[in-house]
Amino acid sequence: MLAKVSQERELRSYARRANAASLFIQRVWRSYIVRKKAAIEIQEEWENLLSCHSVTLTKSWVSSRVLRPFLFFVRSLSVQHQKIQAREIHCMQTCFKILLESINSNDQGYNFCSLAVGTSEDSKTWACQTRRMVSLCSFLLTECNYSQERIKDVIGVNALLLRILIVLTDPKSWKIITNENFEDAETAKKIIIQFIGSCKSGYYSAVRRYIKTLTKHTDERLVITTSAVTLALRPFHVKQPAFVDDNQPDTNLAVEEYVSLILTIPRLVCYLPSALIRALKHKSILMPSFHTILVTPAFEGQNLEHNIGNGEFREAKLYHGDTFCWMGYREHHIPRNS
Repeated sequence: MLAKVSQERELRSYARRANAASLFIQRVWRSYIVRKKAAIEIQEEWENLLSCHSVTLTKSWVSSRVLRPFLFFVRSLSVQHQKIQAREIHCMQTCFKILLESINSNDQGYNFCSLAVGTSEDSKTWACQTRRMVSLCSFLLTECNYSQERIKDVIGVNALLLRILIVLTDPKSWKIITNENFEDAETAKKIIIQFIGSCKSGYYSAVRRYIKTLTKHTDERLVITTSAVTLALRPFHVKQPAFVDDNQPDTNLAVEEYVSLILTIPRLVCYLPSALIRALKHKSILMPSFHTILVTPAFEGQNLEHNIGNGEFREAKLYHGDTFCWMGYREHHIPRNS
């Protein structure tokens, strides 16, 4: 009798779990369908708007009518599916060209960078949209491989987006900068650089995957490689004070990402042009890297092996004499009992 009661209880419990799982799957599927339909509708409206717009272009129009819907439907239709269609590539080309035109404008009412030094709401919008562009750039970098059907088109839009991000993380190149708003621009820049250096952006992981696909340096590839590495080194150019406050990004996370994901690439120097190799060997890049290695437990051999994979760890260790891998440095400069 007790066994029968126990069995019935287990069956009821199983039925409840199965029903809950079924409802969850249905909810996720309905949500996916709704988002996809909404993204397609927004994409059609966006294309129609840009094909026949006659309004005077302003920074608010670029942000709210061009960039905001674009980031939504590209994320829903391309990034989440990990696949780029020809239609999305055309939309990227259109959006990035408009954004570049805005950024290069001397008109403060049209320049997208003006939002970063505007009201609190404008600066939050600018930071949010720029962070999403960094995430989109990470996705495009992972798609720059020779198995990609539209590799030339992907390389083209990626070069445009990297060019935009290089400008957005360098306030000195903004056309609307004055002595009065330079400090606000620096604060906005640091927010983006902090995001680039975090694991949430996926940027260093994407750069690692991109570099490992390089076999030859065409002009287009050289532009992307140089821009991608330049953006990866941005956190090293932010001066780190003795303490980190709300206005100062903590670059330690970026250095950890850089060391574990970039410097451990096997045969790194074989992938990069000589000009970039000289930049990576600069003291301002190597010293923070070595310091992070010495003080961070995450860079013990077993931990790093777990993070980047056994096969890549062994290959990186094998080729440390030909790369900027930290293992050779640590092996020769740090006592084993330290």
